[in-house]
Amino acid sequence: MAYAENAMSRSVPKMCVLAATPLSVHFFLKPHLIALSHHFEVTLACNPKNDAYLPPLDLPVRQVAVGIARKISPLRDLITLFELYRLFRREHFDLVVSVAPKAGLLGMLAAVLAGVSCRVHVFQGEVWASKRGPMRTLLKTMDRIIAQVAHHVLAMGLGERRFLEEQGITSPGQVRVLGSGSISGVDMERFRPDPEVRSSLRKAHGIPDDAVVCLFLGRFTADKGVFDLVRAFALCDEENPRLWLILAGPDEEGVSLQLRSTLKGEMSRRMLVRGFTHTPEHYLAAADFLCLPSYREGFSMVVIEAAAAGIPTIGSRIYGVSDAIIENETGLFVSPGDVPQLASALSHLAKDGSLRARLALNGRMRVEKEFSQEKVVAGYVEYFQGLLKKQIS
Repeated sequence: MAYAENAMSRSVPKMCVLAATPLSVHFFLKPHLIALSHHFEVTLACNPKNDAYLPPLDLPVRQVAVGIARKISPLRDLITLFELYRLFRREHFDLVVSVAPKAGLLGMLAAVLAGVSCRVHVFQGEVWASKRGPMRTLLKTMDRIIAQVAHHVLAMGLGERRFLEEQGITSPGQVRVLGSGSISGVDMERFRPDPEVRSSLRKAHGIPDDAVVCLFLGRFTADKGVFDLVRAFALCDEENPRLWLILAGPDEEGVSLQLRSTLKGEMSRRMLVRGFTHTPEHYLAAADFLCLPSYREGFSMVVIEAAAAGIPTIGSRIYGVSDAIIENETGLFVSPGDVPQLASALSHLAKDGSLRARLALNGRMRVEKEFSQEKVVAGYVEYFQGLLKKQIS
């Protein structure tokens, strides 16, 4: 009743979207926030000090800085919890949406304390999936708390939903997957085959026209399997002298030098390490295939972006990646952590141009049908509108 009176007293409902880092907003949430701003009075809460290298987000929504830390910090987290509680109490939001673990725990708890009547959490890859021991137990417990205090829970794909249920994080039927999955879909105009960009980027980086380029696009962390990829690339040396490797993405853990030192001689010349890029679509257009040997994913956006750009993917057989690839139709799978198997897959796809072309064609068609940004974002907007209508009624 309190919600109904609050929502009906104003023409436009108020919602707050909480994310720990601007990076996740930049990569995944910008199209949502733009679309939601046409229907809601939207506030984005995140910590701009995280990922300070990013340009301003330039969004048509109000932005509020909160001191949420990227990693566990008990005192800082307690302060942030109180900070969010005060924000929610002051603003009287009709809906609070949290994305990713840290934002989920603090945001959902603060929303409960503040009496927010509609609380939604979006699971986007479980940090603990690749961990062991006490830290795994602690992080799983945090996710269970989130699932218990949120009114509604979303997952990025069927694989992630199944994993959450199997691990006892959520109860059967509690988690919903919108459409075919993913968090924001793909801008088909931005991510597309582009021969001119392919040629110019290769020329700028000294890559021969006849080279076969494998691309890693993501954060340089062990969880993403980037060290496994470099070791597998080293094993391909003699059989694939035309194979090049590009690593592009934010180096959050300062491992670029370590990655470079893994290779010697000619192989080191054929591996390019680039930092964060504002134009990932250019690297995808220049590559022949993507490789994502990750240990954990919610739903791998870069895989469907690669498919839209006209290249296939070699990915780990884990939930999140398995939702984004159809085996032997749009890409190939390898076991996470199996470097020799990964090297074999790299060599196989590098040598077989007809296989790359077939997988790429199937992938582009699938993305057009199931994962266009327009379709995915519209599904989220409709979902949030539906929640508020139910609350009022």
